Amino acid sequence: MTIERHSTPVDSNGANELAPWLTASKSYRSLRTSIRSALGFPQERRPLLIAIDGLDGAGKSSLAAWLGWQLEMPAVHLDLYIERGSNPLQFRAGDLAKVLDARANLNRPVIVEGILILKVLSEIGRTPDFLVFVHRVSHESSLRTLTEEYLREFNPRQKANQTIKWSSAKRDRAILRAHQNHSLLPKSQ
Repeated sequence: MTIERHSTPVDSNGANELAPWLTASKSYRSLRTSIRSALGFPQERRPLLIAIDGLDGAGKSSLAAWLGWQLEMPAVHLDLYIERGSNPLQFRAGDLAKVLDARANLNRPVIVEGILILKVLSEIGRTPDFLVFVHRVSHESSLRTLTEEYLREFNPRQKANQTIKWSSAKRDRAILRAHQNHSLLPKSQ
């Protein structure tokens, strides 16, 4: 049996271009595959609204940024639409609707992420075509009262097409090691 060896693609700095893919967790890679299938890749690119939900600090923004990069589509962060100083937390839902409408008018998919995402989407008459719930291991929300009510009313974890379990300390160490091995980052002592 002959095994073919292929060189690993490198960028202009000599770093492994596949490092971010290779260091992605199995759950991230599985999610990417599921969303690509829902989008109709590679034959089509359905204009889906992909929502990422979870408690504050669970890793939603990181996941949305990674998926946006992997799937070549924008990620809209709900944090940008928070009404500053609002208590309880309020969002400029009308502004978010304009952004989502613009993307829909182009017949293109979009990722939107944030705490309370199903509530905000319902305020603008939208439901996600694909919902991801990010569950962070051993995490207490700083917005406990607000999120407990939301979780009871909207049940995002139960409605999710896929749930991602996140343990940041373990993943952060693995990603740092992988990038040190595949890039120009200095190795830590």
